[in-house]
Amino acid sequence: MRWILLLLALGAFALAFSTKAAGFMGLCLVVGIVALFAALFAFAAAKIDATSRPDVTLLADKDISALRASLRKPPAAPPGAAGVTEGGERPPASE
Repeated sequence: MRWILLLLALGAFALAFSTKAAGFMGLCLVVGIVALFAALFAFAAAKIDATSRPDVTLLADKDISALRASLRKPPAAPPGAAGVTEGGERPPASE
């Protein structure tokens, strides 16, 4: 359809530049501009459709809520990390 719109626009512009009647020229220019914008949007829609992911790859509501719940949980401290300070250094050992 987008190629037909582009050919229609080119044909309308060719008719507009080859005619001598002012009213017909104006009509052909309007048709050409409208068909050119329609072809532009059709090409853009085809490009977006070709590069978009299918809807089945999107997350479901239960997956999103599970991810949110896992983000809210504080991470568990690794074993043996009780003596580690905030900067990641261990306090000096007392002898």
